[in-house]
Amino acid sequence: MVRTVARRLLTGGAVVLAVGVFALAGGSAWAGPGPAGYAAAPSAPAAPTSATITGEGLDGPLTVSADTNEDAFDNLITEIDYLATYPNVLTAPKPDKLGPKYTVVVSFGTVARQQYDLYPLAAGGPKAYRPAAQPDKHKTTAAWIYGRLTMPTTLRGVGVPVAGGAVGGGGGGVVQSTKAAAADIGEVMGEWRRVVALNGAIVVLIAAGLFGMAFLIRRKI
Repeated sequence: MVRTVARRLLTGGAVVLAVGVFALAGGSAWAGPGPAGYAAAPSAPAAPTSATITGEGLDGPLTVSADTNEDAFDNLITEIDYLATYPNVLTAPKPDKLGPKYTVVVSFGTVARQQYDLYPLAAGGPKAYRPAAQPDKHKTTAAWIYGRLTMPTTLRGVGVPVAGGAVGGGGGGVVQSTKAAAADIGEVMGEWRRVVALNGAIVVLIAAGLFGMAFLIRRKI
């Protein structure tokens, strides 16, 4: 009788072990009917696949995709990809200095994830705004960012009717834009000099403090 009980215990243990191995190695691949047979929903692609643009001069949303116009789409994504994580570097410009606005919504598969407002003809050079409220609800911060100088050309390349010249440029749009850009650069350099001066003053104060402490310690010794 003892042998019979032992044999049954060993048999039961083997069954449990086999079930455990199946669950770890192949159970997840079960494709039979019922809830266990349903595959997980496919995730959105890791790279953007399309972008929709709305704004001045467009009759309706303009969609650019990697499937229909790969080169133009790649240029557009290259133009704006840094906006997703770039910090705020500008105070909000005055509305009359921004010019026409073009809102770009970037999708990954069927999921809209990113939104940016582009101002290719802003005074002082192109600018961009990243709203805090993004299409897929991910957390970010609102930010005004300098756009690349190629923004007008890139937008024209995907079919956006961006006019030539900057805001208030008139016949001398390029000259005005260049002067404004130089003014902006001067402002940035001024801020940089102030930061450097402040850091230098902090370094001097720290050095003076260390020198004082060393002097006191030496006197005590």
